[in-house]
Parts: sequence; structure tokens; C-alpha cells
Amino acid sequence: MLDDPGTLHARDPHGLLEALLRMPHGGTVDDRARPRPIGFEATGPAAVLVPLVAPWVDGRMVVGGTQVLVDGGFAGDDVALWRLTAEATGAEVVVLGAHDEAAAAAVLGGGPPEPDVVLNDGPLATFEVVRLLAHATGQTERLAAFDERLVAIATSCATTVPTELNPAKALAWRLHQRVPLLVTARGGGALQGWVQQVFARVAKTLAVPSGDHAPLVAASAFEARHALGDDLVGLILGVEDAETQLVAEILATRTAQVERLTLGTDGWPEPLLEPVLDAVLVAYAATWVAAYGALLGELDPGDPGVYASVRAAAAAEVRGGR
Repeated sequence: MLDDPGTLHARDPHGLLEALLRMPHGGTVDDRARPRPIGFEATGPAAVLVPLVAPWVDGRMVVGGTQVLVDGGFAGDDVALWRLTAEATGAEVVVLGAHDEAAAAAVLGGGPPEPDVVLNDGPLATFEVVRLLAHATGQTERLAAFDERLVAIATSCATTVPTELNPAKALAWRLHQRVPLLVTARGGGALQGWVQQVFARVAKTLAVPSGDHAPLVAASAFEARHALGDDLVGLILGVEDAETQLVAEILATRTAQVERLTLGTDGWPEPLLEPVLDAVLVAYAATWVAAYGALLGELDPGDPGVYASVRAAAAAEVRGGR
């Protein structure tokens, strides 16, 4: 199924697979370095990035310098208030978001101002945010090696690569009709949250984070109901260390199987050993897996579907309350 170009094209009318293939070559929406200190705060899907990019920035909200804000597309005043607060401290404010003129006018009677940086409203927008932050915070010397690894992932996961040689297609088959239990090395909870969103938004399926202390979940969470593990797959993400190897051994006795999306194995590129960029590589690879997973379920991976309806309903609720 995943090796039939006609089937893949027909089931991907929004063109997410083609967008994934182009992404490493797309450049950045804004490649300027920004004055320090740099703060980062976000709503919506990009909120998972707040703890992830903490090593790059100087705080969530800063005084002076540059304040980067991401408007996640849900109606509400948080981003507008953050902007006013940051501007009052003398910070240069950069708001990222997708422009929805109709929704903005409906919610705020003329709407919020156009974002300073307009992003495509879709599952790849989060990657654009990280790239902008990389430039803003001076990570540019690492980006060449990072881009090489993105290209390597795209090349090996492309639709034209058959399943037996394609790590994303192969993993999608192994996860098919199972629920991934996400495991990372310590400190990887933010990556788990991002991958959970990827599976929800792209594959239209559930993935369950184990949190920052996976040994506890693996050892104890199935004691009362062993059958819960029958539909679960332990999915090790990122870089496997001694602790995650132990977790994998435990989960092998608790869940249906254990799989890996770990850098440097199974056709995935070697890690950069830079935590933020390595997490982005894993999330990008997971998006390929999730896209093929949606296609296995005969779903359109790029369809915003119910999520778009929920955002519209949230906007209508705020409008009704004004």
C-alpha cells in the first residue's frame, strides 16, 4: 500500500508528504539574529517548544531585548497581553502566527494586528518556529550539519523509497493499530509532548507520553491491569542511554512490543549531540512516520479536520461571551 504512488497521492490531497520532502530546503521565514536577552512564550501547538528551547533563550518573558511570542490560533487575550507587557519593558516584540482575517475580525471586532512573521497554519509550522529561534539566538554554526541530517531523513523517507529501505514506512507498519507509549532519556518530556501532537494531528491517533521518569511508568503502571499493555508499543525516542535500555527491557514484558526511533540506528542519521536540534530531528522523523500511519488508516495526513473545527468553536465561544 505505501509503495503505490497512485494510492499515496490520492490519500494525501493536502500534499503533506510533498511538503515534508521540501521542508529541509525551505530556508527560514526570518534569519536575523536578535538582541539579548531573548524570551520565548507560545500558545497552541507551539507551547510544547517552551521547555524544549529553554537552553537557547533567557526566559519565558524578559525585560528589554527581544520577546518572541507564538499565537497558536485559539481565541483569547494571552498573546495580546504578553505583547503589551513586553513592549512596556522596552523589548522588541516578534509575534509569530498564521493570519486568519475572518476569524480575527469575528473575535475582536477588527482583529488583532497581523503577526510580525506569518507562518503556514499546519503541522510543519512548529519547525519554522524552531528555525527562527535558532537564528535569533545565534545557533547558526550548527545549522549546516542540522540541515544535512534533515535532508538525509527526507531522502530516506521519501515516497519513492520502498518500505524495506524506508525507516518511516517500516516503523509506521510496526506501529499500525497500536498506541505508542513514548519514552525518552531523562529530560525529554518536551520531545514526548511534541511527538504526541504529531501523532494526534498527522496520524489522527493517540500516543501516550511516559514523562520525565519513564522507569516508574514502565515498572508500575500495568500492575493493576496487565491487559492495558496489549495494545501498546513502547517507542524509544531520540538517543537510547542505559536508563532507556532498562525501560525498554521492562516494557518488553508489559507491552505488545518495543520499537525505536533513535538517532544513529535503523537508517536514521547520527545525533548532533545538541539537545534542541536533536529533538527537532526526531520530531521531523516522527512526522514522516505519522503521515504514513495516517495513510495506512486510509486518512489524509494533512487534513486539519476536527482540530480546525475545535479552534473555530473556541473563537465562537469567546465571541459569544463578549
